[in-house]
Amino acid sequence: MDDTTSNDGTPPTTTEMEQLSPLSIQAAALVRSIEGLSNIFWISIGGTFLTIFFAGLSQLASNANTDYIYLGEYQVPRSILPLAGLTFALIAFWMTSNRLKMLAFVLSTTRLPRAMVHEIFHLNPPILHVFEKSNADPWRPFTGVGVLIINWAVFFGNSIALTLATAAQQGASSAVFDLPTLSAYAVLIIVAMVYGIRSIFPPLRNILGILHGVDFRVGWPRQIGALLVLMGVYAANNADLIGELDQPDDLLGPAVANAVDGDTLFMLGVEVELFGIDAVEQDQICQNADGADYPCGRVATQALQQLVAHNPVICNPLFSLSDTRRVAICELISENSPAPTQPEDFLSGERPNNLSRLLVAQGHALGVGIGRQVLDQIQLEAQRTRTGIWQGSFEPPAAWRNKH
Repeated sequence: MDDTTSNDGTPPTTTEMEQLSPLSIQAAALVRSIEGLSNIFWISIGGTFLTIFFAGLSQLASNANTDYIYLGEYQVPRSILPLAGLTFALIAFWMTSNRLKMLAFVLSTTRLPRAMVHEIFHLNPPILHVFEKSNADPWRPFTGVGVLIINWAVFFGNSIALTLATAAQQGASSAVFDLPTLSAYAVLIIVAMVYGIRSIFPPLRNILGILHGVDFRVGWPRQIGALLVLMGVYAANNADLIGELDQPDDLLGPAVANAVDGDTLFMLGVEVELFGIDAVEQDQICQNADGADYPCGRVATQALQQLVAHNPVICNPLFSLSDTRRVAICELISENSPAPTQPEDFLSGERPNNLSRLLVAQGHALGVGIGRQVLDQIQLEAQRTRTGIWQGSFEPPAAWRNKH
C-alpha cells in the first residue's frame, strides 16, 4: 500500500493529504539532508586520513629516492598527489555547501512546528553535531564546527607538507617544478581554503540562526587554532628539513671519503647521499651486452671508490635525512679545477668534477628529480654509447629496492 491510499483502500481525502504532507515531505527532507551531510562529513574525514597515510608513506626510506610511492605491487606517482588533494577538497567543499544550502532552504520554508524540527535534529544529528547551539561559542574548540575546522586544517597541513616535501625530495618528479609552478600550487591551495570558508559558513550561519536564534561566527580563536594545527602538521611531516634551517652554510670537507654504495659516501663521521642521482644498489644484478648476469651494484660502488680514492672530496650539504645522514652536492678536488670555497660555487656553470655528473656519465647511476633535468644530456650520451648499465638490461634502482 502506497502513501496515496488510506487504510481501507480508498484514495485519501483533501484533508488527509494536507495532514500527511508536512510529515511525509518536509520532515523526510530534513532527515535526508542531515543524513546526506553526515555522509559528506565521513568522506571528508576519510580524505584527511588518506593525506596522513600518503604523507607518512612519503617519509619511508623505500620511497625517498623515487618518483613513486609504492603500495605493494602498485605505484602512485608523486606528481598527481598535490592535484588530487586539491580536487578532493574542492569537491568536498562543494558537496558540503550544497547540502547545507538545501537544509537552510528546507528550514526557512517548512511549516513544521519548531518543537518537531528540534526533535528531528535531536534524534538524527549529523556525526559532527554542527547544529548544536554550543557551536556559536568560538572559545569551545571541540564542538562540531571546531572538529570540522581541525579536520580540514590537518588535511591541508598534510597536503602542503606532501607537496613541498615532494618538491624538495631527491627522487621526486615534482622536484623539477620551477618557482612559477610551485607558486601556482600555493595560490590554488589558498583559493581552495577561501572557497571552503565562503561556501560552507554562510549557510551554516543561517541554519544556526533559524534553529537557535544565535549569530554564528567562526571567531579568531578557531582561526588561530586552525593555523596552529596546520603549521604543526606541516612541521611534523618535515621535521628533518626544518631542523636544517638552523645549521650554518658551512661546507663539508675537504676530506677523505669512502664509498658506501654507488651513490653514498662516508666522510667526517656522516653518510652523504649524492644529490640528483640514484645508482644501482649494492646487491643489484644486471645483464651485460651478452645477456649474462653481472654484479652491477658492486661495480658502481667500486667506480665511486676509484673516483674518491686519490682525491679529497668537498660537499655542500642541502638537507638531512637523519642525524648522521646528509644529502649533498659533492665534488672531487683536483689540480685541474678550482675547489669550491662557498655553497654558491657549486652552482657556477658546469662542474666537471661533480661526482653525480661523473657517475651518470660512467653509466652507474640515473638522474632523478632535479638531477634528471640537469644531467639529461649526459645520461642520454651514456645510453647512446652503451656505457655501464646501459650496455645491457637493468631494473631501475627504485623498483629494485621496492622488491628487495
